[in-house]
Amino acid sequence: MEMQNPSPPPKNSQNPKMEPIEILAKSNPGKDAKNIYALMSHSVDNDPNFRVMRANNTLFTYYNLKDGSIEAHMDTADNPKQVVDSLKQFGQACKKAGFKTIKFQANNPQIIKAIQMAGFNPQMSGIQGQSMQASVEV
Repeated sequence: MEMQNPSPPPKNSQNPKMEPIEILAKSNPGKDAKNIYALMSHSVDNDPNFRVMRANNTLFTYYNLKDGSIEAHMDTADNPKQVVDSLKQFGQACKKAGFKTIKFQANNPQIIKAIQMAGFNPQMSGIQGQSMQASVEV
């Protein structure tokens, strides 16, 4: 019996799987997604503390601070409901990996709300211009 690959999702699917460069392009309009991807790839290959995780159409880049915490950044092409699911998945993966705290900056208050909807309690630690520093215990 021959195994067949599943057919790709229909073009009008609610959340077709995007390529990482497509996610980066949608999340960073006006910036060169190929250069961002190349920098991420170089960092993963050359720094064992820098990693990328994917959940749905969201990429989480993070740096292991080696004290049980990480600094994270999110690039997403997901709709708001899917972002909440992606945040849940990322938090669960961080917990399984033994991390205790995720540190991040947010320039959109809706991200804080999505983090709360994902079941986390972000602690705000400062505001710099339009960017807020925060952390989450996992």
